[in-house]
Amino acid sequence: MVIPKTAPESELIGLAQTGDARAFQRLAELYASTLYRSALVMCRDRHKAEDIVQETLIEAWRSLGRFDSRCRFSTWLYGILRHRFLKSCRHRSEGQVNTLDGGPLEPLMQPSLGPEVLFQMSEDAERVHRAVAELPDKHREVIELRFFADACLEDIAAVLNLPLGTVKSRLHHGLEKLREMNLAVNLFPSIGESSMRQ
Repeated sequence: MVIPKTAPESELIGLAQTGDARAFQRLAELYASTLYRSALVMCRDRHKAEDIVQETLIEAWRSLGRFDSRCRFSTWLYGILRHRFLKSCRHRSEGQVNTLDGGPLEPLMQPSLGPEVLFQMSEDAERVHRAVAELPDKHREVIELRFFADACLEDIAAVLNLPLGTVKSRLHHGLEKLREMNLAVNLFPSIGESSMRQ
């Protein structure tokens, strides 16, 4: 069966849940870049980020039967991403290497955006990067996920395992700290109310 390029996400999910690997491949292509950027924010290593996203997509493929549409598909993927990230941290601390059979997704993860692109957002990107890096971790993670990884607030809550209200509060306080450094206005075009929306 040929899947139209304009097939809606809900149709792709339904087909993938019946075992259609091509439909899931299309879904994975839709989310691979944003998952990669988020993984990069969490682990700050390009190769580890690629591995975590690959593992996330493989686990999602294997677990599709458990997706019940009570949350957005992207939020479900972010939950898996967080789980894979935490698992990789445990394995590294135990000196173990985690490997997974790639299945039908093995050739998928070739992220087109490297870390050098993520922080080249303006002429003063290096100054901005240093300022964001100086924020307390709880604020830095939310700022980077929201603006560098382009994650919505619900997905950030899933990735950090936090209530949505806490995410909004941390985003607000992080932006306030950047404003104090006279960076927020020039850094993010969507500063203000729009950044606090889903």
